[in-house]
Amino acid sequence: MTPRDELVLDVVALIPEGALASYGDIAGTVTALGTACTARQAAATLSHYGGGVPWWRVVQAAGTLADEVLPAARTHLVAEGVVVVGRRVPLQELRWQPDLVVLRAELTLGG
Repeated sequence: MTPRDELVLDVVALIPEGALASYGDIAGTVTALGTACTARQAAATLSHYGGGVPWWRVVQAAGTLADEVLPAARTHLVAEGVVVVGRRVPLQELRWQPDLVVLRAELTLGG
């Protein structure tokens, strides 16, 4: 696991219950924290190492759930009160927008 992978997982771990982010949002946050990251890299990190973080809160840019994770993600999201219609979730309405200053402090202090 690379330092970028660790940072992606640390950021995803901070997404609050009932909130959503896109892979691009995660990549943008990781990049803003000083480590270059793309949406594809964030998705790959979650695919390989995401079992210990709330991966289901990270969705595609269009507000859709990937087919591969749809059943499990739907179960988790519905349990958190997120409305899932087919593959769609209300990303714009529930988008997590962390304060980078607070996020840096949380990550520095270990959450």
